[in-house]
Formats: sequence, structure tokens, C-alpha cells
Amino acid sequence: MLREWSDIYSIGIEEIDRQHQGFFAASHELYEAILDREAKTGVIDAVVFMRSYAETHFSTEEDFMRRHDYPDLDAHLRQHVAFMRRLDELENDLRTFGPGQELADRALEMTQDWLIDHIADEDVLYALHVKAGELGDHPARHREQPTVGDR
Repeated sequence: MLREWSDIYSIGIEEIDRQHQGFFAASHELYEAILDREAKTGVIDAVVFMRSYAETHFSTEEDFMRRHDYPDLDAHLRQHVAFMRRLDELENDLRTFGPGQELADRALEMTQDWLIDHIADEDVLYALHVKAGELGDHPARHREQPTVGDR
């Protein structure tokens, strides 16, 4: 089922939410191209867009997480690398086999399922970290400091 952008996907960081909305819009364009039997053109456009989007968006997220000392940055970066590898495979298959329905379906899955899962499961975590920091309530501030006897 094709998912629509909804405020439930908002992480509360305007620039990143706007980029996520753009990705949702692109997945809808790909879906429409598939329905209109323009999947070949649609998948080429989608793959080109995904590469450009991922590079820009991931850079934005990673800079943001670094600025806010996000403790799980390395794990988040690994997910970005995994997405880029999947995109590399998709582009390689596009060059090797050409655009087709199977490739269009894979591109649509990447634009919908991965993004939504990533927002819901991962992006929300760094957003919560940032918001906690803005409230002066970082989890690290609640850790017990070692006493002289603990050293």
C-alpha cells in the first residue's frame, strides 16, 4: 500500500521533515508512472532522484547529528551506508538489465518502506535526543558520576 505523508512521520525538525516530504512525493511520482505504464522512464527518474536525495539528505542528517553529539551516530551512519549499497545494486541492475517492472517495484519499495521504517525507527531517536538536549534533559546528564571509591 502506498503511504501518504502524515504528521505521524514528522520528527519535529523542519528541514529534515521537509526533505522527508519530498521523498514521499517522489515515491508517489514513481507509483503514478508505474500505473500509467511509464515505469521505464519512472524508474530511471526515481533512481536518479534517490541518489541525489540520499546524498543531500544523509549529509544534512549526519551534520545535524554531529552538531548535537548524537550518541548513536555510528549506527545511524551504517544504515545510511547500507541504503547507498542497495541503491548501488539498483543502479547496477538498471545498467545491466535496463528499466523494467521488477526494478520499478524495487525502487518503489526503497522509497516507501525503507524511508518510513527509517523515519519511524531511527530518525525519531536523534530528534528525541536533540529535544531532550534543548530541554536540558540529556540522558547523559542523569548518569551517576563515579565517586572516588569507584575509580
